[in-house]
Parts: sequence; structure tokens; C-alpha cells
Amino acid sequence: MKLGMCYATDIHGGTVVRQPKAYPVYDETYKRHVAVVRDHIEAHLPNLHLVGRNGMHHYNNQDHSMMTALLAARNIALGTHYDPWNVNTDAEYHEGARHAAADPSGRQMPQRATAV
Repeated sequence: MKLGMCYATDIHGGTVVRQPKAYPVYDETYKRHVAVVRDHIEAHLPNLHLVGRNGMHHYNNQDHSMMTALLAARNIALGTHYDPWNVNTDAEYHEGARHAAADPSGRQMPQRATAV
């Protein structure tokens, strides 16, 4: 509201849960368990946006975690359909690379913001 992005009547609630010392555990079954949670959220909580390492239970460095949050914010504010799960989907460390065109793998790449 202070930024002029919404009215008080637009806000229905909000929650932040901070879990101390939480860190994703990666074993042979974690992807299957994460898929169950993702499927449930997509089916029943379409306005819940998971971001970051702990929110997505997905190994991301700080840059990747911030990128997932930026994509979620763009999706909310602009109605776009970026998939935060495509950030850091390969094993290669790729921050140094920037592409003029979209990455053919579907991976989300940082782009310089342009004024609107």
C-alpha cells in the first residue's frame, strides 16, 4: 500500500514462516516427494508461489533463489507464466552466460530489466 501498488481492501492476508536451520535434504526419493507437494499446490493452491531454496526444497544458490522470487513477482504483477522451477535445472554453473534469445532448454536466465 505504501508503494501505491494496491489498496488495503485488496489485501486478504499474508504469512511468513521462518524455519531456523532448515535445509533441503537430498536423497534418492526427494524428487518424488517434492513432486507430490508441487502437484497438490498446482491443483489446490494456484495463488501460492514457492520461491527460494527452502520454499521450493530445491538446491539453488543465492542468485538462483532471487531469480525464482523475481519470476514469481513478475507472474503475480504482470500475469506472465514464467516457471520458477526452470531456474537452475541443469548441473552446469551458468551465471556467467547471458543469451540474447531465450534459452532453448527452457531454463530461465537473468535479463537486464528495461524501463516500462
